Amino acid sequence: MIMLLSSTLQSVSISGPVMPLYIHSLGIGIIDWSLLVTSSALGMFLFEWIWGTLSDRVNGKHLMLFSTIAMSIILPLYAIPFPVTYFFVLQFIWGAICVVLSPITRSYVSGEAPPESVGLMVSLLWAFGALGRIIGPLVGSYLAEYCSFGCSFYASSAMALVLACVVVLTFPKTGRRTTQRATPSHRAILKERSVWLLFLSTVFTLMTFPLMRSFLPLYASQQIGMSAFEVGTLLSATAAAQLVAIPLFGWLSDRFGRKLVVVVGFGSSSVMFLFFLVAGTQSWLFLVSMAVSVGLSATSLLLAMIPEIAPNSRYGTHVGLYGSSEDLGTIIGPIIFGFVWSAFSPVLIFIVGSIVQLVSALLILGIRPKRVPRPTMD
Repeated sequence: MIMLLSSTLQSVSISGPVMPLYIHSLGIGIIDWSLLVTSSALGMFLFEWIWGTLSDRVNGKHLMLFSTIAMSIILPLYAIPFPVTYFFVLQFIWGAICVVLSPITRSYVSGEAPPESVGLMVSLLWAFGALGRIIGPLVGSYLAEYCSFGCSFYASSAMALVLACVVVLTFPKTGRRTTQRATPSHRAILKERSVWLLFLSTVFTLMTFPLMRSFLPLYASQQIGMSAFEVGTLLSATAAAQLVAIPLFGWLSDRFGRKLVVVVGFGSSSVMFLFFLVAGTQSWLFLVSMAVSVGLSATSLLLAMIPEIAPNSRYGTHVGLYGSSEDLGTIIGPIIFGFVWSAFSPVLIFIVGSIVQLVSALLILGIRPKRVPRPTMD
């Protein structure tokens, strides 16, 4: 339960949902914004596997404390309206620091869950994160609309300090030193067919995350005319749909198999992306399309598939590599969607998103889960 509470606090990103609107207010264009998102994702990609590997060897509590304090220092720096090059550096550092939290909480929850309920527990981790993503956009957009963009960054900094206090007072010792001499290398891990299919599917799936979190807020603002608070409400409604759908997907996956549920979820989400074309400039239909398309995606279950396809290796290392594949998707996604938006038409990003999600579903079809016991986290 402590890890689930932490997941909620980690996701209360008050400034994150208004970041694209803030950047746009500084006169920074779509292409530069795409590269800024990529800069953050690059920091995550280069460092997440390192944090994941370290979580197998050292006390994860110390790593999380370092991350939360560093975030509280970095966030107020965004309020300084420096040139765009400043934000590139800041985004990279932010990505490298905030990604510390992910592999530690994920490996602990999914590694400690009973084999018969790992899907539900991992889904609950995502659901508690969705709870934070309901709160964050509402608070952040309200502060941006009625106070200033800077206030949202200061509030996020305060939230990071709250999370640091939670880590100090309540977190269990998550790090563990491995005593095994023979452990598989990263190259050996990726030689497993099902492993690289899962990681490749994760890359494609996470390509759509910047679309939903960065480009759709801009689309809603510029093409539909929504205010900052309306955009925040839109993102909160999307997170609310996840809060309902994710535990249901987890429960179903424990009973009917994760592969089946993931393929059906991704396929359905692919179809729903096309409904944005029907929504046009109708804000209520746009909201429904966004909530349903995100709610149907079974992304949370990709993490739960790791014990089934690679159960005999260091778990934190696998989770770290999985996280790096997520980060790679968030590096590629902004570049593609930014190019499509600028070179062709903003509305085409929905068609590209539909295709990407469909490819991810097809890759999952090639995975062959191993039905063997998972190692315990001694």
